[in-house]
Amino acid sequence: MDDRAFRNHMNQTLIYRAPEPSRASRDVVRRSKASLRGSMIAKLPAYERPRVIQFESMLEYRFLCLTLLRPDIHDILEQPPAILYRRADGNTARHVFDFLITLTNGERIAVAIKPAGRVIRRDFITELRHIAADMPKHFAHRVILVTDEQLDRRAAAEAARRIMWNRPALTEVAA
Repeated sequence: MDDRAFRNHMNQTLIYRAPEPSRASRDVVRRSKASLRGSMIAKLPAYERPRVIQFESMLEYRFLCLTLLRPDIHDILEQPPAILYRRADGNTARHVFDFLITLTNGERIAVAIKPAGRVIRRDFITELRHIAADMPKHFAHRVILVTDEQLDRRAAAEAARRIMWNRPALTEVAA
């Protein structure tokens, strides 16, 4: 069989397999007048097959693009289960981190992503300290806050282009 015939045969025997669904603890709210909502397909070492990862803002999208290109990322879980914590006023509240990242060395990092202005206006640093203090040790080893001031727009745009060029295949040879 010559090369052209082989390629033609392969194209006829390819089947499409949808990506695995998101593992988020809650669905991303799709309608928003104020921010970008969406999903992307990624393949990381923790996944047997490509899967959908959702995001709820442009900041989350930029963070996700930059993070997916890192070689030390093993898993990304968007919208992990809520953490119960006690606020400064003594009331119990729930917080859902934007992402739970697992590195190849096993370290788990809970990531909160917020605009810097909102962090300051709402004193989110204090709130995040309360959340981290009550967070179960098995959930994550540490917490980080990422703001728009830390996410380089150009680097994120380049990362998005690289992800598009190298996106995981959703077709495979039929058995």
